[in-house]
Amino acid sequence: MITQILLAAGLSVRMKSSKPLLDFSGMPLLSRLLEECRQSLADAVVVVLGHEKERILEQVDFSGAQVVENPNYKSGQTSSFQSALEAMDPGTEAFLNLPVDHPLVTGKEIDALIQAYRNRQESAKIFIPTFEGQEGRPVLFEISLRQEILALDPDEPVNGVIQKFRNCVVHVPVANPYIMKDMDTPEDYRECLKLFKKIQN
Repeated sequence: MITQILLAAGLSVRMKSSKPLLDFSGMPLLSRLLEECRQSLADAVVVVLGHEKERILEQVDFSGAQVVENPNYKSGQTSSFQSALEAMDPGTEAFLNLPVDHPLVTGKEIDALIQAYRNRQESAKIFIPTFEGQEGRPVLFEISLRQEILALDPDEPVNGVIQKFRNCVVHVPVANPYIMKDMDTPEDYRECLKLFKKIQN
């Protein structure tokens, strides 16, 4: 079983409004990303909520997804990732990590990572999508790294685990130039929305 984790628990401080509920062509961003995950090769989807949980539950359809609450969401993104790892199906053999502030990721990148994982060499444990040599999101981890991530302090970035296991990283080239594009401010949102509409046309 391969589990896709969506992190949507953060405070959205610089955005000044809830990132998961930002409108992307008439649909909340989290709904759009959930749809991409549902149509992908992932067997299960876990969504982590925290800040404005009730509003998000009212406005987003979570059919087919497991919703996990992170009561310590103010501790940062790693704490939300850890909440998902604690709650996901014990049959999981690999998991992908996608924060909601990477709005232009699609199911194609998820599928490319899963295919690369299925065709892996024994030493490969981490799979990262790349476009023209630049690393993006989501990142796929083999289940053997679950304990490494759970052992992090909540304010420690998961990137530390990626650096520690650099020799186990596989880069997976994808066609999406926006896998690196994150969204923290209203200006970022306007730019991402413009790019999203461009992709749709």
